[in-house]
Amino acid sequence: MKKLAGWLVLGGIVILLIALMIFSNIAPVDHSQAVWDKRATIGNLDARNYYILYTDLACPYCSVFSREIMNHKEEFENDYIRDKDILYEVRVTDTLYEHGEGQIQMSRDSAEAVYCAKEEDKFWEYYYGALAALWRDYHSKGIGVSKMAEPIRGMPDDYWLQIGKSIGLSEKFENCVVSHEKLDEVKEATARAWKQMQGGLPYFRFGNFITSGFSDSWDWEYVKKYLDAGLKR
Repeated sequence: MKKLAGWLVLGGIVILLIALMIFSNIAPVDHSQAVWDKRATIGNLDARNYYILYTDLACPYCSVFSREIMNHKEEFENDYIRDKDILYEVRVTDTLYEHGEGQIQMSRDSAEAVYCAKEEDKFWEYYYGALAALWRDYHSKGIGVSKMAEPIRGMPDDYWLQIGKSIGLSEKFENCVVSHEKLDEVKEATARAWKQMQGGLPYFRFGNFITSGFSDSWDWEYVKKYLDAGLKR
């Protein structure tokens, strides 16, 4: 009788452990407290996988990664965001102004413009617009694509404003940029990111896959390797 009772207790413990494992896999996840700005995300806040990209529009290697995602937007959103249940957040900083070799003005100016665009809920339109403009005007010509390449010089003072106009942002956006309304927010975000990054840009926290850097010669296949690495448990 005692032996039977012991087996029943043991069986109950096993069942309880199995139930806990099952529950832990189906229990809802809420990333809302971890997300810096929902306007700079794609996917659901309760997604199983949470991916973060730390970037700077003055970083050409960052642009390669994000431009590949932009150019494969449908595949990225269908095969990864939806099918693999990913919440993807882009954290734009002016790291290359604050911590680069010399204060790269492009870094700060672009970050301020991005943050102003977010005020009109146009983060993705502006971010992709900026990537497309940089490719058209500089990167496709071999300018500013790496540390060894010819650097970007003589960028028009209104370069980032013109991108805003091209996607239909209002006069409020221009006023925000000209008056540096988001400068403190940019500086705060960059300082916060600097404490969390353990390497250079771009910096990735894709689930348990954490790494930095990307090559200017890599393509969509390499981007998928990074995305897939974050799914491995």
